[in-house]
Amino acid sequence: MKLKTFALIAASSAMTLPAFAADYDITEFDTVFGTDISNTASLKYQVNGTEIDETSNTVEFKVDRKVIFSVTDNQTTTDPVVVNAGDNAVTVYTIQNDSNAPISFQLPIPPTGTTYSYVDPTDGVTVITVDSSDAAAIIPLVTGDANTPVTVDITVTLTVPNDAESGDQIFTPLNIVAVEPATDAEIGGGVTAGDQIVATPSTAAWDEDVIQTITIADLLNVDGVSVELDNNQEFVVSASDLSIVKTVAILSDPINSTTNPKAIPGAVVEYTLTITNAGLIAATGVNLTDVVPTAFDLTDAYVETYTLDAVATVPGIAGNTLTFNGLSIDAATDITLPATYGSIVIKFTVKLP
Repeated sequence: MKLKTFALIAASSAMTLPAFAADYDITEFDTVFGTDISNTASLKYQVNGTEIDETSNTVEFKVDRKVIFSVTDNQTTTDPVVVNAGDNAVTVYTIQNDSNAPISFQLPIPPTGTTYSYVDPTDGVTVITVDSSDAAAIIPLVTGDANTPVTVDITVTLTVPNDAESGDQIFTPLNIVAVEPATDAEIGGGVTAGDQIVATPSTAAWDEDVIQTITIADLLNVDGVSVELDNNQEFVVSASDLSIVKTVAILSDPINSTTNPKAIPGAVVEYTLTITNAGLIAATGVNLTDVVPTAFDLTDAYVETYTLDAVATVPGIAGNTLTFNGLSIDAATDITLPATYGSIVIKFTVKLP
């Protein structure tokens, strides 16, 4: 008995649950693929009072292979999920085999900075971790039933760079390739363990002498051969994102007083420093240093520090340098709206010699 298969693929998705998943869960009525189905018919009739028995030929076939599986993730919040710079973006994907046959799944080699980990389904104990230096892993899943669906959880962990900027998009994708299971006894004839599942076209007529593999339209690739399923969880980086702007103004001079004052000797010069946080994380422990021209005498400098909480901060003064330590700048409430950014404003005045 030969085995022919045909392929399936699903488009990349960030859905928590594939739309088709629940409709095609394994049930107690799913007959295992390869099961022998055989029957005959009996005929009884009389001729001139003589009872005659006739038996038909026996018809036989093996149950075809239904390949159905799903990949769901554990993210229940609205995409994208917020993650902090320097933390781990983690998604747990659940692969469920709803086929009427054992199916193995090959994971790709993770990109640098990403790891896959899962409990070996063959013993239910051993934790296997795969990183970019390892070969592609193959995970075997046996046939389940309605009471005990067969699943494996794949934890995808991506370390977010410390220098990631607020609003950066981070992804934890998982691509699985369905391959023929580990032993020839499970597969049947005509294929090799570890091969990607391929198939005859879905338009091929049923053949009682051939075990075929069928699936649903949601899983069928346009090429009609590839058996893959993708899921991709999106994260957005939450970090402090500071910027600073400095402006100068003349408040008064000895001749014009405060009416259109000019930068002449004796003028009062005001510097304004505005620090803005466009990130989703409040910035704390921020240190600011401002080196003013040596011409100014800072001994009589007047400093005003304004924060969102209206708390003044006294600077340190050394020579011609002002230092502000331990500043805090609130986070933005919406990184797409500048009006929601946190900010702190520092003003100080000096006299022009």
